[in-house]
Amino acid sequence: MNELADIIITKLEVKQAQWDEEFHSSVQDLYGAESSKEAFVMTEEEALIGELARLQTLLMIFENKEEYEKAAILLSKLNAIKTKLRKGDYDGDEDED
Repeated sequence: MNELADIIITKLEVKQAQWDEEFHSSVQDLYGAESSKEAFVMTEEEALIGELARLQTLLMIFENKEEYEKAAILLSKLNAIKTKLRKGDYDGDEDED
């Protein structure tokens, strides 16, 4: 079950990367070349918060489906991200003064 949960999470991460790429392409198509991907670069903190939201949504889905093994794996990952955010254990925005 744990291997299956890992496979599912990996596939979701790949799909999210594809969606991100499609989003950046559509924004560039709408606003032209001056609005490149660099305008949408997230800080590590923002990326962690986004990942936290995604994992919390998946956790809720797995709990509702009573897939507790998968939920337990996600809970572990959620706790690791929460700890990182609480401690400020990330690069953050390097442009801050």
